[in-house]
Amino acid sequence: MATTAQSSTSLPTAYFSHSNPRDPECMAGQLMRRIEYEFWSGVQPPLDEDSDTAFMRIGQKTGKSPAHVARNVMALIRLDEMPKLRALQKADCLLDMQMLVAIDQVMAKLGNPTAAVIAEVDEKLSVWLTPTKPNQVFPSVEKIRRKVRDICKVLDDSVSFRDKRKKNRYSLLTRGERGLIELEVDSNVGVVIHETIKLAAKEHGVSMADALVLLITGKIEPEAGKVVVHEYKAKDVEGAPVYVQGHGWNGEGVPASKTVRRDFTTAPEACQGYQPSEFLRKYVEGRDGTCRAPGCNRPAWACQLDHRINYADGGPTHPDNMVALCQHHHNMKTDGRAFYILDPATGDVVWLYEDGTWAVTEATGPLAPASKVWARTIAEDVVAHRRKMHEAAQALKVEMDNGTMVEVFDMTDPADRYTNGGEEIPF
Repeated sequence: MATTAQSSTSLPTAYFSHSNPRDPECMAGQLMRRIEYEFWSGVQPPLDEDSDTAFMRIGQKTGKSPAHVARNVMALIRLDEMPKLRALQKADCLLDMQMLVAIDQVMAKLGNPTAAVIAEVDEKLSVWLTPTKPNQVFPSVEKIRRKVRDICKVLDDSVSFRDKRKKNRYSLLTRGERGLIELEVDSNVGVVIHETIKLAAKEHGVSMADALVLLITGKIEPEAGKVVVHEYKAKDVEGAPVYVQGHGWNGEGVPASKTVRRDFTTAPEACQGYQPSEFLRKYVEGRDGTCRAPGCNRPAWACQLDHRINYADGGPTHPDNMVALCQHHHNMKTDGRAFYILDPATGDVVWLYEDGTWAVTEATGPLAPASKVWARTIAEDVVAHRRKMHEAAQALKVEMDNGTMVEVFDMTDPADRYTNGGEEIPF
């Protein structure tokens, strides 16, 4: 029986662009990340050591501040709580310490979540950080931070009936001739306030800060009924999260006095002229999420819509021929320093450069195929958890009324997926 050995130089079918095994610079970068990761793993202080002493000691040996050391230590402690992400990191070292710190900083806002909640984040983040195509551009620190935030935010909002939210909070801090005003409100109220200030700033040609001062001091009136918030939500998925443009994923939408619904189940028809309609623009923004150039984080709603095949050359004003590009990367394409190919079925963009290299970026907006799958998964988890909590409440009522416990729990609750079902989500 004959066997065929696989060539050591053959490429895997899917890999991130910064881990291309045939590129010496990519391999050097991976080695650098591995050395950094293994170094900080090797100097992790014992959990029972005095933290101030440990951070100063390590800082003196590395030339880093105690705060820098503390961030790295906390990031690795968090990684130890996430076995799937830790296994991915040990195998491929895709993440540098800055990225690991970003993950921990966002998750820290959950407080002290149960193992079940951490497992949910671990599962979804590990899947997202697994490549699905060759030379796929790896997400930036900002995109990783935003992804973790969106996952945590939806998990938090999905059990909002258990959340003892703080009351609105206002504070003023003066420092010499300057003052700092802080207002803490419900996130939906914050979105409306932000959009009101943004509209006033645009209409009066002033900065956001100046617009807020003018509004509060009564020198201008807010444009009642003119604030528009764009949201995306799957209509065929019970409990689906809502994507609020400019603010990310939420468990629920922003309350509105008037709602205009648009169906994005299928792509809009082509426009007759060069300028895209508002309907077409919102579709492309919802698909792309950000500027489609590798590593660019500029939101799609703040970008230009570019005709992949120029309109003057016969390219239609249609989503299959348009992507969101910031001014800088639009200029690169116009100058001929880069060109791209758009796959309308997946939303993937393949970038081709002057030096013969290439890279793939995925659509990250709420209408992107991957986002639709993620939203459905989250929605299923939300519905399952709420069903479980409802059944628990029913069982408690029976126990209180009759003195006996009726077992009605459905153990498919995602909150119990990685535990024995004894812990609760602390929101």
